[in-house]
Amino acid sequence: MERKVRGSGRSMTKVTDEAIAALGRVPYLRALPPDGIAALAGRCALRDARRGATIFEEGAEATGLWVILAGRVKLVRTSPRGREQVLHVESAGATLAEVALFDGGGYVASAVAAEDSRLLFVPRDALVALCLREPRVALGVIDVLARRLRTFASLIEDLSLRDVTSRLARFLLAESRRTGSRVVLTGTRDEVAARLGTVRELVSRALSRLGAAGVIEVRGRQIMVKDAARLAAAGQSR
Repeated sequence: MERKVRGSGRSMTKVTDEAIAALGRVPYLRALPPDGIAALAGRCALRDARRGATIFEEGAEATGLWVILAGRVKLVRTSPRGREQVLHVESAGATLAEVALFDGGGYVASAVAAEDSRLLFVPRDALVALCLREPRVALGVIDVLARRLRTFASLIEDLSLRDVTSRLARFLLAESRRTGSRVVLTGTRDEVAARLGTVRELVSRALSRLGAAGVIEVRGRQIMVKDAARLAAAGQSR
């Protein structure tokens, strides 16, 4: 069950040096002088979100940008019947909500804390004004949006052209490259299924299929990659 992040009166705190440092690490803000970063930080607020908390909701008015300081956040779209599709998962250093911030529409997806997280909220008007004054910042935002577009194009390709076993193989290979040959599933199989655009039962079958082939070994939430080359090959099948 997803929990809401509490209202701004109780959950938001004024910025500290932590926030100034975080803004300085955002690629499209790095070129700003220290006083520019400090001025922007003065408009921001910090928020802590427990695992499962909704940070912002799909369709809601986009009031600002979010910078992940710690933890991981998943971006989710939900069908009228309640089925979820995870669009992408971001970790510390990533920014969220650029699209909705600049097109004037609502948030494209809901942001849910995949684990206990800490975020920085940057008000929309402050960032838009900065883009108008600093073309380098605007170009940096465009770069982020372009990379997100490529990510979504890859997601569409996976959902339309690859079966569940292939999608799972690609997911496990990406995770193993990030963490090593031992992959620990941080979410339930339902959550993994939502990320792959399928259902729990098909994820379980795909795990069994890859395990029987000797490509992986399943130990509860832990997945041991035994043959990375064959896992990569499985991920390329369509």
